[in-house]
Amino acid sequence: MAILKNGLEFSGGLGNLSAYRLPGMKQTIIRTKGGADKKKILKSPSFKLTRDNYTEFGACAKMGGCIRRSMLALAPLADYNYTPMLNSLAKTIQLLDTESPRGKRNVFLSQHKHLLTGFSLNRNTIFESVVRHPMQFSIDRDHKQTHIQFPELMPGVNLMLSKQYPLFRFIVNLGCVRDMCFIGKEYHAGNIANSSVYTDWFHASQLFQAMDVSVQLKDTFVISDQMTIILSLGIQMGIQITDTLVNPVKYGGCAKIIGVA
Repeated sequence: MAILKNGLEFSGGLGNLSAYRLPGMKQTIIRTKGGADKKKILKSPSFKLTRDNYTEFGACAKMGGCIRRSMLALAPLADYNYTPMLNSLAKTIQLLDTESPRGKRNVFLSQHKHLLTGFSLNRNTIFESVVRHPMQFSIDRDHKQTHIQFPELMPGVNLMLSKQYPLFRFIVNLGCVRDMCFIGKEYHAGNIANSSVYTDWFHASQLFQAMDVSVQLKDTFVISDQMTIILSLGIQMGIQITDTLVNPVKYGGCAKIIGVA
């Protein structure tokens, strides 16, 4: 490693050289590129642990993606990139598989689905800070449906909305994800299903009347014991454009996973 003091300033790669700056340093650090040869990593017995780690990380990333896509309708409400957090949660579940060898450990979400409950798509504004009233709901695996009972919500009391936007609505999403299992020589994920219901738009300054909402997956979708049903709920803000058109505000709202089955 060397410190570049005078002459050409650059960052990144240049031939066999790599330049970068460390936090708290004004000088540019320059070093030769290192690391093992790609073919050696893929073939050498000494890199078996590395290959196993790559394989398992890929499975966790796939599972994180499956969970994210199962509640895609709520993605516009997120205020940060929550996919890495889902990948990390999948890794936690993968490590609970103590029977399979390293490199083939499964992500049995169906056995540890309770770990998903309460997962938030927000960091700045969490759902409980906006809707300050517990939600009553039920999930019926046999009929692939959910039923949510929304309570009466009073602005400024148990409904704390941003004064910046005049309208809001709820989004209820029901998704289904299959376990990520190592079969043969690779990991396999099952089908992903989801279904969403959007309520009407309501004025943020008026009393929200109690209501019931039901969501059901497609009848043709078959649920097995290796599948997890995920119920997520979000509140979205909107701006009225015309008498009949409302523009949803991107990142204007919040969402979370409220239940699994």
